[in-house]
Amino acid sequence: MNKIIKLSFSRAADIYEKEAVIQKHSAKILSEIAKDIKGKGIDLGCGTGFLYEYIKKDIIGIDISFNMANHYKRKNKKVVVADIENLPFKNNIFDFALSNFSLHWTDLKKSVAEIKRVLKENGYFIFNMPVKGSLKIVETIIGEENFDFLDKNQLLKILKENDFIIKQSFEKEFFISFKDGISLLEHLHKTGSAVGKKGKTVGEKKKIVDKFKNYTKPAFLNYKLIFISAIYKKI
Repeated sequence: MNKIIKLSFSRAADIYEKEAVIQKHSAKILSEIAKDIKGKGIDLGCGTGFLYEYIKKDIIGIDISFNMANHYKRKNKKVVVADIENLPFKNNIFDFALSNFSLHWTDLKKSVAEIKRVLKENGYFIFNMPVKGSLKIVETIIGEENFDFLDKNQLLKILKENDFIIKQSFEKEFFISFKDGISLLEHLHKTGSAVGKKGKTVGEKKKIVDKFKNYTKPAFLNYKLIFISAIYKKI
């Protein structure tokens, strides 16, 4: 996970719980899917602990942001500051891995390979993540593609390549409305979502902010989420 994303979430930690309403709702849905799993697991990209609030199991929280991990610690003392792409655990030690609204910030091929490595055979991988078709209003406002979301088929291919068998899969779309573009931009900043591709100059970033300021109509933000429950089976 790159340093810009890490910094964005560190800055957002203090206000994330209040602002991230969709992330909290998706955590509740994910907890229902995972309610019957047993054993020891990890909560990948645990944030401030939305998922743990709903599913109090033997879980270690993992987050790349020190500030997020500190917030999580108020709910669950078991938390490690680490990158999902490079987990600090031995092979085959967890019975399940969960992730709510986090994996799209990572290199998914690296992340899924790491998750496979730390799971026991027949271990569960239950997660959600935004897929292609999310945040359409952002691209409308700035006039270019901003987020490189995978589509469903790309995601399923990566899981299959890593010996995961899909047990359940469905998509659900969430919406949140804002009075104008600048209110939307403030929300994205508060939830850690950096707008504007890497490598942009200060001047280019200012132009993006100006586009949000000039968007005075109501703005409807959408997240198209896929929910997946999979089992790791050695081939």
